[in-house]
Amino acid sequence: MKKFIAIILIVAIAVGTVFAGGSKEEAADDGKITLNLYWWGNQIRNDVTQKAVELYMEQNPNIVIRTEFADWSGYWDRLSATAAGGNMPDIVQMDYSYLNQYQQNGLLADLTPFIEDGTIDVTNVPESIIASGSVDGRCYALSLGSNAPVMVYDPAITEAAGVTIPDQLTFDQLYEIGETIYEKTGVRTYFDGGINMMQILARSYGSHIFDELAAGDETTMLKHWTNVKRFNDSEASISPDLLSEKNPDIVETKPIVDGTTWNDFSYSNQFIAIVNAAGRPLAMSMYPMPDDAVEQPMFLKPSQFFSIAETSAHKEEAAKFLDWFTNSVECNEILMAERGIPISTAVAEAIMPLVDENTQAIFEYIDAVGAIATPIDAPDPAGKGEIEAIGKTTAEDVRYNTYTPEEATADYVSRAHSILQSQ
Repeated sequence: MKKFIAIILIVAIAVGTVFAGGSKEEAADDGKITLNLYWWGNQIRNDVTQKAVELYMEQNPNIVIRTEFADWSGYWDRLSATAAGGNMPDIVQMDYSYLNQYQQNGLLADLTPFIEDGTIDVTNVPESIIASGSVDGRCYALSLGSNAPVMVYDPAITEAAGVTIPDQLTFDQLYEIGETIYEKTGVRTYFDGGINMMQILARSYGSHIFDELAAGDETTMLKHWTNVKRFNDSEASISPDLLSEKNPDIVETKPIVDGTTWNDFSYSNQFIAIVNAAGRPLAMSMYPMPDDAVEQPMFLKPSQFFSIAETSAHKEEAAKFLDWFTNSVECNEILMAERGIPISTAVAEAIMPLVDENTQAIFEYIDAVGAIATPIDAPDPAGKGEIEAIGKTTAEDVRYNTYTPEEATADYVSRAHSILQSQ
């Protein structure tokens, strides 16, 4: 905890300004209650969320909601800064991987009382979804939708190459299909060298990546960095220089968008944004797994949560907004499952006939994953963000042949192990 607070204090100084009023009694001159709302996302998410907020304020004229958004990395820097300054926004978008970290440091309000008294109506929400945002039996985060890892691909390119993508590839199949596609079309393959692929690989062998790293176990990581090198060394794969230029972490610059690659790795709730950025039809397949997998690695994940800051002076009003965001059909007719399939079964049923072809594909994909999914890993530990960042630089080291897979494994596991031990 002390280390976390020290880190966010440093970030607060670096970022400078923080939200004003998140932890103070705040109201407009006319007596209206002001709530601050902060989320990460692409332009589509920003547009539909802002439109939904405007509708809420029309329906609740005593409430003013001030909004701010950022991309993924900028979001967490900014949120850390506001936490350090005691000015977290009243309502924050929370990720499963950060839930434990923020809850353990006393930064998130307990939503359980609002659920128990009906302020947040969960009548049509499965108990497993409430549990996904709970720590030690208390709910600190309300899921905004169901989500799953996904490999996105361009069906026009695969068809031109004469290949068919199954529901779930093996790594060998991905490599071989990539070779064929490059030979037939000149379009290259992208292999995810990041923490999502590490997680899938560990789960394929019945393990958990952070358990292995905490124990200093190199088993999964040696396999992972060997895979990264194997794909990188193929002429059919995107080059490290071009991959760095394209930046697959940002929707608008993903290499699949301009056809540099035929595939991409993401989460299902980003599918619409990727399709829109590409401006052409795309399709979905599950993350690949090794040929000798002993367990199905696919899982369903809360796409994001909304949490209420412990410092908020208006927790009840914030909880009412969470209830509306969850249960209002009008709201979700605007959102159209952009953050994932609605957690209210009644809302999901109401909007399914209204969604477009791409959103319908997400509904179908989530159904397919749900049929074979195994339980999600426990929330990621404190230090996950730092470990993920090291993984990105290590992937570059392997792709540029600075490290062999063995050297990358030893260095990465050692550094990750130290981070986890120091928490």
